[in-house]
Amino acid sequence: MSVEQTNKRHSAPKHSKTKAKKLKSAVQSSHPPKMDGKKRVLKKPIHRDQKRRPTKQNSNKKNTKRIPKKKTILRRRHWHDRMKRTLVEVGVSFILLGIVLYTLSFFTLSMVKVEGYSMVPTLNNGEWILVNKLAKIRRHKLILYKDPESKETSVRRIIGLPGERISYRDDQLYINDKEIYERYLETEVKRAKESNSLYTADWYLETDYIPKGKYIILGDNRPYATDSREYGYIDEKEIVGIVEMRVFPIHQIKQF
Repeated sequence: MSVEQTNKRHSAPKHSKTKAKKLKSAVQSSHPPKMDGKKRVLKKPIHRDQKRRPTKQNSNKKNTKRIPKKKTILRRRHWHDRMKRTLVEVGVSFILLGIVLYTLSFFTLSMVKVEGYSMVPTLNNGEWILVNKLAKIRRHKLILYKDPESKETSVRRIIGLPGERISYRDDQLYINDKEIYERYLETEVKRAKESNSLYTADWYLETDYIPKGKYIILGDNRPYATDSREYGYIDEKEIVGIVEMRVFPIHQIKQF
């Protein structure tokens, strides 16, 4: 085989490749690709050495939040207005309730601070009590009254009622010649007996009976209290009310 023949064989494939490329481009131009109603976007070729970078979110994108419609805005306004009206009504109700309670307390109940030590150990100085101004006066009940001498309010215990005859002998209360047990003084009387002394000194009325509308009151701290043994009867008009309970200190709340 000659040298010219070998050169022709090697050069033949080059011409065939160029012809194939031309035929392919002609076929593509005669038959365009189907678009299906969508715009076709051609992607740029990426070089092997070129790395793909993550696409950043476009900062100029429009805000995707929905704008509330007029109806929702009106509903919110209506809800806020209704809440305001409700709060105002509740506030007014509490104010009216406070006024009513204050008015009732002025005529029925009152909070009073205990002053002095005449009611020890039942009540101590500085404690707070609840006084009922409409309660019925009964024996052994604690009362708040106006002191006939100082005109200040004090707490004492009702011992004698109108029409009764009262006396004390050997730490024993006698009403119309009958023994009356004073359970609220039981501990103090026992201690006095152990020391051979009297907790309540012997005492009796100067008159036979307590007059109508008058009462005998004594303090539970018998050796030191100032009471009817000093200034005699008290008038019913001087009694402010009945002590219902001790309300302060909280850990010593007690109903009488």
